[in-house]
Amino acid sequence: MKKTITLVILGVFAVIVTAATAHVSLRYKVIRAGYDLGERLDELRVLEEQNRQLRLELSLLRSPERIERLAREKLGLVHPEPGHIRVVRVDSELAKK
Repeated sequence: MKKTITLVILGVFAVIVTAATAHVSLRYKVIRAGYDLGERLDELRVLEEQNRQLRLELSLLRSPERIERLAREKLGLVHPEPGHIRVVRVDSELAKK
């Protein structure tokens, strides 16, 4: 009888310890997943801000005013005089080739 009671108590204790270990393990995984998610969200915010800054920089670099200024200052280009402009018409048969 004492042996049976001891086995039952040990069995219950083993089940409780196993359940507690599983619970702690699951809680740890949930907490770790929460931290990972927080880190990914922070990384996403940083990348979105970099993307916003790069898009702004791209729009500034593509600005017609900037391109014209660079063409004038660095390349020495100027607007052509109206008399220097020539219109070239291409024969429609030649354009298809």
